[in-house]
Amino acid sequence: MRVSRAVAILFIGLLIMQHFRPDAHAGYVVKNRIITNSATNGQLLPWGTGRIASFGEVSAFLYRTESSGDWLYMYDGSGNESHIPLPDRIDLNDRANTEYLLASPTDLWIWSGVLGQAALRHYRLLTNGRSRLPDKAVRVSITKVGDEETRPGALLKLASGGIIAVWHQFRYHLDRRLDMGFAYVNPKGGITTNYPISAPGREGTPVATRWAMAQHPADGSIWAFFKRDSYHEISALHLTETAKGIKLDWVKTDFIGRNDGIHEPEGEYPYLTAVADSGNNSIALAYQNKRSEILYATDGDGNLMNGSCGQSLSQRMEPYFFAKRSLVSIVRITADGRKAFQDFPGLVERTQEFGLSVADRLWVLYRRIDCETSNYEMLQRQGEVMLRYNDGAWSEPLILGKLDVEKEYYGASLFSSPYQPHFLMRLNDGKLHLFEAKSSH
Repeated sequence: MRVSRAVAILFIGLLIMQHFRPDAHAGYVVKNRIITNSATNGQLLPWGTGRIASFGEVSAFLYRTESSGDWLYMYDGSGNESHIPLPDRIDLNDRANTEYLLASPTDLWIWSGVLGQAALRHYRLLTNGRSRLPDKAVRVSITKVGDEETRPGALLKLASGGIIAVWHQFRYHLDRRLDMGFAYVNPKGGITTNYPISAPGREGTPVATRWAMAQHPADGSIWAFFKRDSYHEISALHLTETAKGIKLDWVKTDFIGRNDGIHEPEGEYPYLTAVADSGNNSIALAYQNKRSEILYATDGDGNLMNGSCGQSLSQRMEPYFFAKRSLVSIVRITADGRKAFQDFPGLVERTQEFGLSVADRLWVLYRRIDCETSNYEMLQRQGEVMLRYNDGAWSEPLILGKLDVEKEYYGASLFSSPYQPHFLMRLNDGKLHLFEAKSSH
């Protein structure tokens, strides 16, 4: 009997260890929730540009399965969860360029498109009355925007209850300007667009563009940040929500750039993420900066031409393989445009997504990139996922696991909630993991 009891205690202890990983600093543990859907077969593959949607205690993310289309997973702070099939099937390319949000616990908005018109979809989430969370999605409307050159950017829920979506035109102009527009959903549901707005250009490729948006907690102003491929600047648009719609106040094409020294952005295509931080009355914007290191660069035969890794390599590598990593800058922006820069101590791939969350502390989710990366597939899909927070000083990195190496690239992305320390990824066990940081007190 004593032996059986000891075995049982050991088994329970192993289960607890499997689901809770202690942070390197006292005060927090990280709960590991594995997401499954008994109504479908195959792996669950999350999609979108990196954000988990949330409204109060309710959060949600989109995923697809290998056989049964697209789903919305919802969960709340009480342990309730729901898997909701979407009535529409989203194109594979559109999935990779999708932003979505919860305007309320029963209103889902999806902003997507890449090879045709952009589409703003509105779904009503319904409940059967017996469950705590919705279990059915009905499309209310779909608003098509632009033409085959329209590329959707960020999507933002406003404090008024309104919604704003930004896009740009994937069109080259001789003067290198970038044409862009905004779709605005007012608090009563009316939709208007503001187009064209043009930002002047300079050298570089002005059409491929990253976006991030946030509403400033100090004055309610709307800030849209964009970074063009091959440019050395992050640009900013300042907008105001009025009774008549959205008003553009100004455009500053070099809001962050060469004059910011070591915090000049990575020259290629860095990832941008922005979160309003009411605790500091600022917007936190994060991106890869110019302090970078080439790990590998090979020729058409796979011979190493450049890079800090592989100097002793004798075997050939993948042809035209290029791996580069960068440091990350986090800038705090006040309502009047002043900037205070902060370094993040981890190195990340120069263009791939990472997570930023402001919830009691500033959390950063990222994947490690090092000299073990030896080909393009590993660079895109594999790597240990790290989590750090800042509370006066950066914590030591907590390793959450390794990303999947089997499925397509977009399903192996990182996702995070802007205002809760929740982090989503598919690991190399083939399972979808939702990590939730919890106080241990």
